[in-house]
Amino acid sequence: MRVYRWDLDKTYLDTDFESFRGIVRTATEPAHRKRALPGAAALLRALGSAPDASVMVVSGSPTQMRGVLSEKLRLDGIPFDELVLKDNVGNIRRGRFRALKGQLGFKLPALLAARTRTDHRAKEVLFGDDVEADAMVYSLYADVVAGHVGAAELSRVMEMAGAYPDEIDRALEAAVEIEPSPAVERVFIRQERGVPVHRLATLGPRVVPIRSWWQAALVLQQMGHLDARSAEAVMLRVFEEEGRDPWVMGALAQDVARRGWVDPELFDALAGPATLVEAVHRAVSSLGGRGIEEHPPLDGAVNYVELLKTGVWSKRGRAE
Repeated sequence: MRVYRWDLDKTYLDTDFESFRGIVRTATEPAHRKRALPGAAALLRALGSAPDASVMVVSGSPTQMRGVLSEKLRLDGIPFDELVLKDNVGNIRRGRFRALKGQLGFKLPALLAARTRTDHRAKEVLFGDDVEADAMVYSLYADVVAGHVGAAELSRVMEMAGAYPDEIDRALEAAVEIEPSPAVERVFIRQERGVPVHRLATLGPRVVPIRSWWQAALVLQQMGHLDARSAEAVMLRVFEEEGRDPWVMGALAQDVARRGWVDPELFDALAGPATLVEAVHRAVSSLGGRGIEEHPPLDGAVNYVELLKTGVWSKRGRAE
């Protein structure tokens, strides 16, 4: 069984939180007006269509948007098994104002609780962005599930990140029910804010920064989660929705190959528009096997307490 856990805003949806007008539009626009990021729908449809796949969406969007968000996913043909949203109205009523912006205290207990309802043999891939705390939350989740982070450290990290006591309690209660397993294979982080790759690298080689969902599709093809046709469908959607520039696509391919996430040979049988395929082949072949990065094995946990203490990551779990 394979489980794909997705964030929504800035990961799946092109959401504007940078202006008051954008916030109002996000809260009021109907499902058919919401725009998925280039390639996101094609990628999630392909992943969710496998007979052994399960899709969970966990988002900081308010629970009042459940209807419109569910409709948007259905309009895009996305099969999903669970949609978890944040109860911001409840947080305001209880005076829990830290929880309005805090993501770790909300998402981590939700993910751990979901894992207790998942077959312990299931492998997972997680998808988020660098706007909030997705990278830190997902990495910490992966290490808790793997048994690398115990109760004392988990409690300390959540406390440092501003989680409320009941959020910590829920995380701890779920964690003890989880059979330890190296379940999380990859964490994809879309670089919306452009957080430097070296900052994300402090969370270890499990985290894959990507600039396009086509890059994620290529890595997933390399891993065996997608076939070539599905990865090419994502490529075409990105190509069409981002200006139809074959050299931009070539740069994306070269970048993911140079960083060692896919083998250059993966592009040998690439199918698509001739100009696009030619640009990709020329960009990747120009590497000539030189300068390709190698990744260390996934062994051991990250020192999350130290990352928060030193300010490498903020107290909210963000890479500043």
